[in-house]
Amino acid sequence: MRATKGLRAMALILSASALMGLFSLFGCRKNSPDEPVDGGTVTHVDSDAPKTVESKELTAFSAELFLSNRWYGDEQHEFHFLISPDQNGALTASEANSGVSLPADDELLTGLAEIVAKYDLAAQNGLYDVTAGLPPEAWAHPFHAAYASGEEITFTVNNKPFSEWGEAVYDLYASWFAAHGITDLYPDPEESLLTRFTLDFTEKGRRVRYSGVNVPAEQAIDGETYLLSKSVETSGLFGENSDKYILFPDDYFEKLTALIASTDLDRKYVFSTYDRAENNYGNHDAGYFGWGDKTTADNEPDSDSMKLSIHLTYESGHRVNIDTKKESEIEAMRPVIEALTAYLDPLFP
Repeated sequence: MRATKGLRAMALILSASALMGLFSLFGCRKNSPDEPVDGGTVTHVDSDAPKTVESKELTAFSAELFLSNRWYGDEQHEFHFLISPDQNGALTASEANSGVSLPADDELLTGLAEIVAKYDLAAQNGLYDVTAGLPPEAWAHPFHAAYASGEEITFTVNNKPFSEWGEAVYDLYASWFAAHGITDLYPDPEESLLTRFTLDFTEKGRRVRYSGVNVPAEQAIDGETYLLSKSVETSGLFGENSDKYILFPDDYFEKLTALIASTDLDRKYVFSTYDRAENNYGNHDAGYFGWGDKTTADNEPDSDSMKLSIHLTYESGHRVNIDTKKESEIEAMRPVIEALTAYLDPLFP
């Protein structure tokens, strides 16, 4: 399924600031003398555990996570990301639940070390802070990172399904495996064909819209009144406006479907609904779709000269509705816009 089923309901119950979980130690959920009663919290702090790490060279990594806004396959949200040495000491990168595995390289290891540093995960070193009686999405999972220097970070805290660092780890692993030809960490791709498509782009006083339209009988082509249209509106004293209509090419939706599938448009769309700054699912309403480097926290104004709409409907019923005036988003989506227009423009004489 392509929709983020159940996530909006979850957001009403769970929040990034309130979620806590049951305890575990590297996946083990057996009882211990410190097991809290339902609703109770057990906290231990190793005051001698260093809160900083000097090394940047990872030699082991383990993070178990449940991520509300990331998943693979058909809504599989649980992950166990690993870097572990084999019997010869060579490091292997894997995600235990999906079963993907490859020899680790410097790109992945460096990226992970940067995430650990960026989100100051060492500040939690030596912390065990677990609350019982909460939903599985909130169960605590352990974290462990080891470095060539001998430094280590180990903690077990309540899982936060909206964790920013957790999503960063997922994004790194998923894109790294995909770059090596393994896409198992991504959601199942949409397999049905497009049945509706609209691209409407305004820039520098020129608006171009491609879509299917119903025309009057007198404008029918070979008796067909539902035609493919390209409409151009140019502002200014000497602006030129035009409307062109053609019959839909026989392979139109097949080619468009393949073109869209070759981009990150759909995946970014379903992954970008959550607004972290507002702790709600209003990101799309605010004009953000996971492409640019800004969020609602940046208070980016709507552009006065740029506007983009991309609307897709698939045979399955899955829809993608992008409407934005955010320049950061539009600029980041420009390669997609250009790929679409490169296909569409030659269709019109």
